[in-house]
Amino acid sequence: MNEIRGILFAIIKGKGTRSEGPEYFIKPLDDYKNRWSEILVRKKTHLWQKDPELHKFLDKKVLIIGKIIETKRTITIDYSKVKALE
Repeated sequence: MNEIRGILFAIIKGKGTRSEGPEYFIKPLDDYKNRWSEILVRKKTHLWQKDPELHKFLDKKVLIIGKIIETKRTITIDYSKVKALE
C-alpha cells in the first residue's frame, strides 16, 4: 500500500445525464506534486453516487492510503483508507 498527502476535491462529471455525479481528485502536497497537479481517487460507488467516505473530507488536507496506478500519462489511487490531516 502507498499513500498520498494532499487536498481532496470533487468535480461533477456527466452533467445532464443519468450518470451525473462527483469524481474525486487529490491535489498532492508531497513528492507527487512535482509530477502531477491532480490525482484521480477511484470511488467505491456508482458514477452518480457520492462516496460517503471521501465526501466528508472534501476541501480538506487528507492522507489517502491505497494502491497507486501510475502510467506515463495518468495516475489513479484505489483508496483503502482516508484520514484527515492537520
